[in-house]
Amino acid sequence: MRTSGRLRNARLPAGLALHYAVLFLPFGLALWWLVEEGVAELAGKPWQALVLAGGIYLASHCVRAVRLAIMASRLLGISGRSSALLHMVTSPGALVIPFKLGEILRLHQLWYLGKSFPGALIIILLERFFDGLMILALLGIVYAYHGPLATGPMVLLAVTSVAVLAGLVVFVLGPGILRAVQHYVVLNHRNPNSLRHLGQLDGLRQITTRGADLFRVQGPVLLVMSMVIWGLEALAATVLALTSANFVGTSGIVLLAERVFEGPVASFQGAVGTWSSLCLLSLALVWPLAMWIYLPRVRNEPLRAQNRTGVL
Repeated sequence: MRTSGRLRNARLPAGLALHYAVLFLPFGLALWWLVEEGVAELAGKPWQALVLAGGIYLASHCVRAVRLAIMASRLLGISGRSSALLHMVTSPGALVIPFKLGEILRLHQLWYLGKSFPGALIIILLERFFDGLMILALLGIVYAYHGPLATGPMVLLAVTSVAVLAGLVVFVLGPGILRAVQHYVVLNHRNPNSLRHLGQLDGLRQITTRGADLFRVQGPVLLVMSMVIWGLEALAATVLALTSANFVGTSGIVLLAERVFEGPVASFQGAVGTWSSLCLLSLALVWPLAMWIYLPRVRNEPLRAQNRTGVL
């Protein structure tokens, strides 16, 4: 018993160290990119436009943080403040990792704080579902004004469509499908090995049902928040485009679309490079304060999640 207690005590610092590394290392990568290329992209641009556009872009992420807080508090029992801070501390690193692989950072944090991997995955899927709807609208606008889409946007269109479809399947059909699977196992597979998996299936059904309930009850609110998020980002890109001589002929919507299409910031050039550098700098400036408030909450939040009603 004493040995197992020592092992548990040793695991806690090791787990926290890994947890902090997941937060600090991607931010270090973001800082490295800013120093190497990002600051040079912003040099010579009118500072008033950079401050205004950066402030508007940061406001869009504040709305994103509130949107995440609504979902994480309802599904995982994570406090609203911790959920909002979680978004702010993972965003800079997520921005520099290509093709949305940065979502793994947010998934890890949600899993750690909420103690439910299926729940964390459903929250990420919810976020991507509502953002996917906005990206599809953005692709439609670009197609209407600029004609057929290139290979990059077409790939994005396919991936986004799959994400939206997966969200619909999980939140509309998921609870019923899992309930039917449970019923089938009970009726046709009574061996101990199969019955052991019933608890896991039931936990997955519960979190899927709660996700479907959130989707049904809060769906309109989350959709409006997503529209506000993307509207603010488009406004920030428009401010940058209209006030910078180098961007003549480049609309804010096109600038935002190119930012979405390109993926990793390391490949940006010209107007898109300036826009991406500004986005990353805006998030990096608030990261130390958000991290300073977030870190003391990391130790206690899992305990709160474990003690919530209906833990999975």
